[in-house]
Amino acid sequence: MIDIDSFFNDIDRKRFERVRELAEMNHRFTSSDMNFSYDINAKAIIVLAYAHWEGFYNECIQTYISLLQEKGCKVKDISWNLLYGLLSNKLTRLKDKNHSPKATCDFISELYHLIDMDFENFDINVISSRSNLKFDVLRQNYQILGFDIDRFQDKRIRIDTELVKWRNSIAHGDFPDLSSAILSDHIHFTQNLLLTLSDQFQEEMQRLI
Repeated sequence: MIDIDSFFNDIDRKRFERVRELAEMNHRFTSSDMNFSYDINAKAIIVLAYAHWEGFYNECIQTYISLLQEKGCKVKDISWNLLYGLLSNKLTRLKDKNHSPKATCDFISELYHLIDMDFENFDINVISSRSNLKFDVLRQNYQILGFDIDRFQDKRIRIDTELVKWRNSIAHGDFPDLSSAILSDHIHFTQNLLLTLSDQFQEEMQRLI
């Protein structure tokens, strides 16, 4: 019998560690009325906030797929679009062979055998994030997962503008316009995003019981 609580606790523990670090940054570098200053502290907060957003998302993905693997779930029974995680390499190979008749027939033959597979050989990269977890990437990954994106809709602009664009600006050697921003708000926004992620993944895990 699978101990579902261990998977829940794994997500809770990882979120707590990240929220605690964000809270420590908030304690050290901000006050309730302090605006962003153009210094190393602001840059550090922006980069670390994004790192916690993307890093925790990837940890949730890993825990979720680990549960599916342990339960022996069939990919098609969780989300039909998750078959992409079994087909991604084969689709690339088909494209590389210019969709020739032989390559297409080979692909179809492989597809027949993949339909009933579990998550043992699932390519987690198709639903992971690699340095650019903007809203469209999250929405695309959620479509593959079969998750509802609605709870992130009202956060869409702040995810793209603050978490992702500010971080990318710093990564490219620039500094975003933060004249109207408040550092503590940015940290709290990130903490709330982590909570939203953990709640949703745990709800989806609960459905598997």
